[in-house]
Amino acid sequence: MSSERKIPCVSIGMPVFNGEVYLKAAIDSLLTQTFSDFELIISDNASSDKTKEICEQYAKNDSRIRYIRQEKNLGATMNFKFVLDQAVGEYFMWAAADDIRSSDFIEVNFKFLRENTDYVASTSPNGFEGIELSKQTLVNFKLDGDIFERFTGFFKKSWVSHGIFYSLMRTSILRDCRILGESFFAADWAINLYLVSKGKVNRTSNGYIIFGVKGVSSGPDAYKAFRNEFIELLIPFYRLNKYVLTLIRGFSILERIKIIMVLVKLNIKAVLSQISPYSIYFKHIRPIVRKKKAV
Repeated sequence: MSSERKIPCVSIGMPVFNGEVYLKAAIDSLLTQTFSDFELIISDNASSDKTKEICEQYAKNDSRIRYIRQEKNLGATMNFKFVLDQAVGEYFMWAAADDIRSSDFIEVNFKFLRENTDYVASTSPNGFEGIELSKQTLVNFKLDGDIFERFTGFFKKSWVSHGIFYSLMRTSILRDCRILGESFFAADWAINLYLVSKGKVNRTSNGYIIFGVKGVSSGPDAYKAFRNEFIELLIPFYRLNKYVLTLIRGFSILERIKIIMVLVKLNIKAVLSQISPYSIYFKHIRPIVRKKKAV
């Protein structure tokens, strides 16, 4: 970056792979933010569609955009780490290429973090694509008690914790997370828990973010897609478990036992969800039935 160029307050990292269908709407929702002191770092993970042409056109028209095309696919988690590594702003947020933010998202969360130094991240209520905004009950929980309350509060809402991962965060704190770039099931939860181990996470009453639902983690084979070791067949959250145990070393014995019990229940639920009749029907039987009907 040129020494004459002003360093932006906020860095936005957008990792993308084959996002031509939804990419324009996601970028537009960022470029129309009421808070304009940001850089948008787009890392194209060797897309094979028109992502490159779309990004180059946007970068040509807006100097805040830095477009980088990877020579080969880095994998999703490493691409997320890459955009963070490129960031220069005091504050950072990831922006998925299929998410839409309200025009005041950055402004309201930036203002909150500037005024509340004991918070490490701030986000707005969130919903999901496919349902009209006015008809959704937006997710609006925050984690602002003591550290044990933040941990237990997270696990109560973990399945809808997208808002924390895509919040506005303090860059220096996020960069110290040692599992960045690692790929395993619930790696985003691990990053969320790292954040709450460092401070409070706010949820403003203003603004919103709507998440796309076409990612791998939303599909029926999410456990399989992120499986790295045989033990994860029996303990799907194995890597998350190991990391959480390092985060709670300073907890009391009773608090650690309570967190471990939560992890045990999570793994049991995950295993049962993969072998339930409902899961077996939708993953194996239904496709065969549909194929026969089509013939």
